[in-house]
Amino acid sequence: MTNPFRLDFGAKPKLYIPRKSEEETILETFLSEEPSTHLYMIIGARGMGKTVLMTSISQKIEEHNGWLHIDLSSDNAMVDFISELEDKCKNKLPKLSVSIDAKVFEIGLSGQDAQYSTIKVELNKMLEKIKRNGTKVLITIDEAINSKAMREFAVYYQQCLRKEYPVYVIMTGLYKNIRALENNKSLTFLRRAERVNLEPLDSYIIASEYKDVLGMKFDDAVKASDLIEGYSYAFQMLGYLLYKNKKIQLDEDIISELKYALNEKSYEKIWEELSVNEQKICLEIGKANGDALASKIKAALEMDDNNFSTYRMTLIKSGIISSNTTRGKLSFVLPFFKDFVISLG
Repeated sequence: MTNPFRLDFGAKPKLYIPRKSEEETILETFLSEEPSTHLYMIIGARGMGKTVLMTSISQKIEEHNGWLHIDLSSDNAMVDFISELEDKCKNKLPKLSVSIDAKVFEIGLSGQDAQYSTIKVELNKMLEKIKRNGTKVLITIDEAINSKAMREFAVYYQQCLRKEYPVYVIMTGLYKNIRALENNKSLTFLRRAERVNLEPLDSYIIASEYKDVLGMKFDDAVKASDLIEGYSYAFQMLGYLLYKNKKIQLDEDIISELKYALNEKSYEKIWEELSVNEQKICLEIGKANGDALASKIKAALEMDDNNFSTYRMTLIKSGIISSNTTRGKLSFVLPFFKDFVISLG
């Protein structure tokens, strides 16, 4: 039998633990006759399941009649939008098609304003026809970044909202990338977008999956669940390793393989994306033998209150650390991330 756990980032695995609350919120909003918003941002650390959640939602929306789904790249968003929308209309709504040359549009983006305006007019005509037809457009964008192409798309999308075109957007992204995008002067409307900040998966559901799929005793499944602390990628990786090695209990070899995989496939990239001062705070948390108190870390790094608060909040919103506001204690959210940080120190 094929291993039921999947290691590909972003692909919806066979064993998918649904985030029911988040899914239902977005689905109910987008499928309602008068949606309260047309834009959701799914934010979380790498490996938390942002893309899987977005994929699950888009698949369920596609099951409903009257929807066109378009998946865009941050590096080529506007051109992709035009070419994909035209293609979908030709296949599903042939009477509505409007021919727009995406290559010509690329030239328009490079500086020929008259041509750019003409293309926007043609695109608007297409969306007007889609609106009159009662059709809706779902756009998904994975790993949104502050690129020129994304900014151009966002500016146009704001126009779509003003014209009340039936265009709905779900985008995923890291906290810092989303923040950089919405901080552009012309894109402050993105700050009002609805956000879904991904929390760890439910530990009981994880334990139940391990028990049912791997044949583990429930106590052993609970230990496995506690080990990965709700981290989506670790759920798949640990399950994969246990299944591959035909184990129904944790042992040092399995834990060692898990740590190595997390470091190589996730944590090294997460670390690279942290600023120098964010890394310094993480290193101090890793050094702490007992409680990693924010006041002690701030003093050790000789940071003033404003700078330290900024870096700490960024780490929290990025899903790297959590903060006990009562005791002022900082701790890592991701399993074995402290071990990874210690190995760098």
